[in-house]
Amino acid sequence: MGNANTPNKRPEPVSGYQFQVFVSNIRMGFSKVTNIEESIETQAFQEGGVNDRVYSLCRPASAERTLVLERGLGNSGQVTDLLSPRSAVGRRILPDILIMVGGRGGAVSNIYQVHGAVIKRWSLGELDALNSQVVIERFELTYETLETCPVSKNLAGRSLASVRAGDV
Repeated sequence: MGNANTPNKRPEPVSGYQFQVFVSNIRMGFSKVTNIEESIETQAFQEGGVNDRVYSLCRPASAERTLVLERGLGNSGQVTDLLSPRSAVGRRILPDILIMVGGRGGAVSNIYQVHGAVIKRWSLGELDALNSQVVIERFELTYETLETCPVSKNLAGRSLASVRAGDV
């Protein structure tokens, strides 16, 4: 049996339910964030006489990158309404959007920074008088790039609850 004081050599997988999203340096609650990805487009070429492989070259992006943020619609005050992304459809979000993910212990494990985001679409979930589900508002953003940022020394070990956008 291993010693209780010996650190675990195998890292724990990161859970997907502890995260925070900062829009315009304001922490906003979202229940779901999808399409966090960075990819490139490639073109396959086959050289004449070489039948056992193809060559892949990068080509310019031809499609938008999208990020989807979802949250429950709730009663809010004037300040929250003014800061809501719903009022900014078509406008660029400045500064960048930060998505901070926490591990099982609550400490910050990953930070993603979304550059050049523009709110493309806002939609409201289904309104159903016979069902008592929460109404979901959905924000679809297009963005230029997504960057994985290293967790800085001042954030290492800190819990998600104690972190502000200015700390990053």
